[in-house]
Amino acid sequence: MSVHLLAGVVVLLVLVAVSAYREALRNEPLGRFRINPGKLPQMDETEESALQ
Repeated sequence: MSVHLLAGVVVLLVLVAVSAYREALRNEPLGRFRINPGKLPQMDETEESALQ
């Protein structure tokens, strides 16, 4: 097997791996990492007074 053919196969494998990684990142639900104030539980009066 020539070095050029081996290098071509390695490049193709790297491109496939990068493409699969980008696709996985695109499909990853990132909503769990973002804090959305509308979805936070309401604080009761004791928690509010503890923060002040």
